[in-house]
Amino acid sequence: MLRLLLLVLSATTTYAADEAVPTHLKVKATFTRLDKDGKSEVYAEPTVITVDGKQTTIRVGSAEEGVVFTVTPKVNKDGTLTLDADVETRETPPAAPAAPATKGTVPAPRAKSNLPFFHGVLTKDKLFSIEDAAGKRQWVPLGRRIDGWTLRSYDEKREALTLSRLGQSVELVLHKGVILDAPTPQVSVSRANMTIPLKPGAKALIVGANGRTISLEAEILDLSK
Repeated sequence: MLRLLLLVLSATTTYAADEAVPTHLKVKATFTRLDKDGKSEVYAEPTVITVDGKQTTIRVGSAEEGVVFTVTPKVNKDGTLTLDADVETRETPPAAPAAPATKGTVPAPRAKSNLPFFHGVLTKDKLFSIEDAAGKRQWVPLGRRIDGWTLRSYDEKREALTLSRLGQSVELVLHKGVILDAPTPQVSVSRANMTIPLKPGAKALIVGANGRTISLEAEILDLSK
């Protein structure tokens, strides 16, 4: 019985010793781009530890402007490495430059009218911003006369101001400047797949658009030390 138990323990120990220990690798990626002076600058140097044949992902930058770099390192029988890489680059196109103003151009004046212009209202204080025919703007209460027109009443719900002059009655609707939301710039996405042969300790360079590059280094780690 004791001999049988020793045989079982011996077999278990032998099996555990024969289990393959996965090969670990260190991969370093150096990201460069052109600065405002057109010179190359390093903006990220991430390093990851992974296992032979296991995919790992490196993200640099934001979802709008950045790089998603996915790499799967493989150790070949001759000790060299093969990196299966996928690079996804996201960039926001630069905004179109505004059209230059023409010399002597002035803002278009508002249309001529014999009516005052209703710019704003302070409901709590019952004051109204009115521009007269001369272009002068002032805050006035109901009952005040502007260019011969008397402010009679204000409909808060419709934002309409009633004026009267010589038996004539008119309504001025509150003038509003509307600013439309600028359209969200579309993100330009480019992808590239490649297989890179690499010797441990050597470097490989991936050249992208707009002066961007990714320099790769990989080495096999000795975990027995």
